[in-house]
Order: sequence, then structure tokens, then C-alpha cells
Amino acid sequence: MNKILLSGLFVLMFVVSSFALPQPQAQVEQMVDSILGVLQQPELSAEEKKAQISGRVQEYLNVQSMSRRTLGTHWEEATEEQRQRFSELFVRILEGTYLNRIGDYSDGTVKYLKQRVKDTKAIVDTLIVSDELEIPVQYKMIYTDGSWQVFDLVIEGVSLVRNYRSSYGEIIRRAGYDGLLALMDEKVQAMETSM
Repeated sequence: MNKILLSGLFVLMFVVSSFALPQPQAQVEQMVDSILGVLQQPELSAEEKKAQISGRVQEYLNVQSMSRRTLGTHWEEATEEQRQRFSELFVRILEGTYLNRIGDYSDGTVKYLKQRVKDTKAIVDTLIVSDELEIPVQYKMIYTDGSWQVFDLVIEGVSLVRNYRSSYGEIIRRAGYDGLLALMDEKVQAMETSM
């Protein structure tokens, strides 16, 4: 009888704890709605839209996890200062790349297809739909510090983290961390002057 009672209590605790986490799709919807709300204001110029969106995306990213996964095995070899500098530049590159493509998504809508949650990780499948195309976007997320945060984006089957890991790994092998950071710094400066 005690075993049945303890088993029942354990199952109840598991069910309650699984419902205690907020849903990852709600977090993605909040992020997307926030950005689309700015994009779909016709009175704003492209520059004003970029200025308002700048920084919003970072609130939903787990920058450290994304940076660590992007560098892969090279992360462990980096100094704390190199990790910090890489993370700062990487976020600015991601944001710059996104902001420079604002026009591509201004007229789009987002369909939320499904979410899969396992412990503190989740995947949310979406589809960006515009007049001319449909783009599948998958958000890979981790639950930390009381919210779901994005650690990778898979766009049309291509992982953002894996894509950068391949090119950055090659640069590190050829030019070391200093070479990578110098190239990233140049890219950020070029992006900011073109925005």
C-alpha cells in the first residue's frame, strides 16, 4: 500500500512539475509578435524599424549556450576573455544579419506548427509565409533562469549554429582565435556602416 501511495505521489509531483514550466511556443510567439509588430508599421522607415528591433532579439537568446555550441570543442581551448569577446561579436553579427534582411519578412505571417518538450529542452516548429514563399524555421530552446531561450535556429533545414561552427572552426585552425576575432570585428564594423 505504501509503495502504491509513494508511486502515486511521485507521478503527481512529475505531472505538476511538468505543468509548472511555461510553454516554449508562447515564448517564441512573444518574440515574433514583438518583431512583427514593428515590421508591420508602414509609417516607420527601414532604419527606424532596425533601431526598434535592435536588441529585442537578444532578450530571447541564450548567448552563452549559442556561443559555446558554435565554437564546439574550440570553446574549451579559449580563454575567458576570448569567450566573452566571441559572444559579444557573435550576437552583433547575428543581429546585423537579421536586421539587414528585415525587408524579406515585413509582409510575412508566422504559422506555429508544433512544439516538442523534453525536460529543459524544446523544439518549436514554425513556418514563415509570404506571398511568394514559405520558409520553415525551427527554434531549439533551453529552459534556464525562469524562461525558454533560443540556442539554435534551423532555417530551411540548415542549423545556424552548425553553419557557423564549420566556418569559424576552419578560421581558428588557420589563424587562431585572434584571427577569428579580428575577422568578426571587421564584419561587425562593415555591417554597422551599411545599416
